[in-house]
Amino acid sequence: MRKNPIAVALFAFFLICFFLLPIAQGEDNAAAQFKFTKIDTQVLDDANEFDRLLEKKGLVLHNPELDAYLDSIGRRVIGSRTAPEQVEFRFRVLRDSMVNAFALPNGTIYVTTGLLSLLENEAQLAAVLGHETTHVFARHGYLENRSARKKILAINIIQGVASVVPGGGAYVSEATQAFCVAIQLGAALSSEVLVATIYGYSREMEREADSGGLASIVSANYDPHAMARSFDLMDEDIKLEFEPLQGFYHDHPKLTERRTSALDFASTHSVSEPRSASEKEYLEKVSPAICYNIETDMNNRRARTALARATRLTAVFPDEPKYQVLLGDAYRLLGARIKVPSEDELSRHGQAEDRKEYFKLTEAELQKRLLQKPEGQTALHDNLEKAETIYLSVIQHDHSYAAAHRGLGFLYEQQAKYAEAAGEYRRYVELVAGTSIDRVRIERRLAAVEKLAAPQPPQAH
Repeated sequence: MRKNPIAVALFAFFLICFFLLPIAQGEDNAAAQFKFTKIDTQVLDDANEFDRLLEKKGLVLHNPELDAYLDSIGRRVIGSRTAPEQVEFRFRVLRDSMVNAFALPNGTIYVTTGLLSLLENEAQLAAVLGHETTHVFARHGYLENRSARKKILAINIIQGVASVVPGGGAYVSEATQAFCVAIQLGAALSSEVLVATIYGYSREMEREADSGGLASIVSANYDPHAMARSFDLMDEDIKLEFEPLQGFYHDHPKLTERRTSALDFASTHSVSEPRSASEKEYLEKVSPAICYNIETDMNNRRARTALARATRLTAVFPDEPKYQVLLGDAYRLLGARIKVPSEDELSRHGQAEDRKEYFKLTEAELQKRLLQKPEGQTALHDNLEKAETIYLSVIQHDHSYAAAHRGLGFLYEQQAKYAEAAGEYRRYVELVAGTSIDRVRIERRLAAVEKLAAPQPPQAH
């Protein structure tokens, strides 16, 4: 039977996390006596190279106002503390819909667009940055690297286990081989550090980072309850739809355990005059990241998540046409799917089916399957009706808002209303100047639907 390469990689990844990450437990006290030596130079160089790679690939989202906002919160959380040797704190937004954040040993803190889209206010973002800066102050990345020999031994154990898994030698060892080679050759940001950095260190290190984060946000006059609330949001978000891979902020250690610890801390560490935790102020600052993430979610079979994010924006800013169009797009792409999972979908069996369908079916095939059921047909009708209402409302207020015409064109084409679709595409092309990639794409769709809308010649008998 042909093995799914994604499933192989995921299985190997979880084995590696299970065996590798606990090795660093008990090293938390080592940070206090940490002295930078030559053996740490490679990790520092790798971290700097990783920064350059992300920039080169265009994965860092640059927006002057957003960058300044993130930096101001990060500096506030750091406070008067002096950066450790060979650390320069930088705060950056990563174009990634995964709900995650991570810190490199050189002091670069990355927060994903997915996490910024989920959080509600500045205090919750401060809690995340407090957690990540603690990793840097505690030298967790370097301590992880210093245990590389133990980790190589652990990987050898994994390979041994793989050889006795029923039918499993090739199933596991081929996937783990890349990690072994990366460690042995010292590839950029050696794989054991990369796994720990992005997907979470040992539980002891993560608890230390949570504790340090809580202390730092209290010192910066943020309400410590914000951290516990962020865990609630992450727990709720997990249930929206299946994700093939989850980051640390979704799953390590258990969110309920972290939430309890955060609440215990908050109950004994109050802030007399906490900083503002306005959702509107927060959304105004991070909206470029949220809009990017909504579009990414819609392009990656995450219409429910896109709908949830767009709904938040339109609830706070009901007169912003850009957010309204994104909401309409999310409803349109939701298609025959209901906007929140049913109880059946959230059951263990339902989650297993969702996982299987994700890897087995394309989105078009899944929509076709959903339409075989009456509830799927009802969902499609309701979702497309809501999308059309939103697009028409935007156009009613501003006839020249091109994106609404484009969305309506997609909608009518989806409904096989080709003449109406052609009209909306034509209007979009008229409104958008220049030769942008999107304009060219719509011109091609216009040509296609015009052919479909044209009267067909009678068939000869």
